[in-house]
Amino acid sequence: MPLINWYMCRRILTLFPAGLLILTLIIWSTQALQRLDLVTAKGQTFAVFFELTILAIPFLATLLAPIAFVIAMIAVYDSLNRDSELVVIGAAGAGRLRLLAPALWAAAVCAALVAAGTVYLGPAGLAKARVMLTQVRADVVTSIVQPGRFIEIEDGLTVHIRDRRADGSLEGLMLNDTRGTEVAVTYLAQTGRVVETEGNTLLVMTNGTVQRMERPENELTVVAFDAYAFDLTELTSGNVTPTFRPSERTLAELLTPDPDDTYRAEREARFQIEIHDRLSQPLAPFVYALVVFLFVGDPRMHRQSRLAGVAAAGLAVAAVRGATYATLLGAESAPALAPLVYVVLLGVGALALFLIATDRSITVHEHITHWIASRIADLFAKRSGAAG
Repeated sequence: MPLINWYMCRRILTLFPAGLLILTLIIWSTQALQRLDLVTAKGQTFAVFFELTILAIPFLATLLAPIAFVIAMIAVYDSLNRDSELVVIGAAGAGRLRLLAPALWAAAVCAALVAAGTVYLGPAGLAKARVMLTQVRADVVTSIVQPGRFIEIEDGLTVHIRDRRADGSLEGLMLNDTRGTEVAVTYLAQTGRVVETEGNTLLVMTNGTVQRMERPENELTVVAFDAYAFDLTELTSGNVTPTFRPSERTLAELLTPDPDDTYRAEREARFQIEIHDRLSQPLAPFVYALVVFLFVGDPRMHRQSRLAGVAAAGLAVAAVRGATYATLLGAESAPALAPLVYVVLLGVGALALFLIATDRSITVHEHITHWIASRIADLFAKRSGAAG
């Protein structure tokens, strides 16, 4: 690789991982906040919380890598423009394809990262997180025996105990069941104990009351009891083998389906869309590199032209991403449209490469920016004249 190409490529690949790290941490923090219920409502430890949220990082990094690459490429080429380095490189005889080459090399690195994430790392992390969530939901007994906390075992079923004795019995127990649409039931008991018998898991409560609220009449019925058994078997012995969604399966699993997988059989169209999405993602960095170069890759001496190019590059990449997303979204109702995602990416890439190779430029964004600047200048001039 020529020295100039290596210099430009190295600058892009220096900013790219830094940008990717920042973007991933920002998005990860917002996703992690959505999982705080594992600690606050499900009674899990912070170690489980962090492990579960960290498993999503490979998937997030895969999604954000092209964005971080685009940001790095725009920043580097704009910096080269500001410092007149592109002008010097061009004056030394380097053509547009020579200036484009570093971006394509950097795009290859980004594409390799995206490919690793889409083929295995991303879905493997999501799959492990799915297994952990299933285990957390099934671990009802551990949730119940945590004193002083309101633990949501599942949606609409909350338990609270005041204390747990050394022998395992529970004191000051409250169980609120609002899962039914016609009745809400609250159990209050002085003591209780989780009992395993004949394959069933029971919460046996003693010396308490059952409060039943009939809906929608809001009629309250209170019944006292000496002993009452609440069946937890459904919650503890349910299907602990998780059902993996399309995004939680590796590419090999998507391409070699299990004939006995009824979940996939009922959603085959969605799985085919996922396959096309995975295979097309590594193409995106190359297409984005070509599109961005059209707007920021040529020497620009005027500051207004540079800013217009940066804005246009971002909008153009967003438009390409929007077109691919719309194609895949449309494929949900018409699966035959899914392969069009390759046509969109390759078509845009081929057009951009043709314009670059034939020394054609897109200047409409500069004209628009100049027109807006002229209108603003005229407006200020009129106001100044009126004030004078």
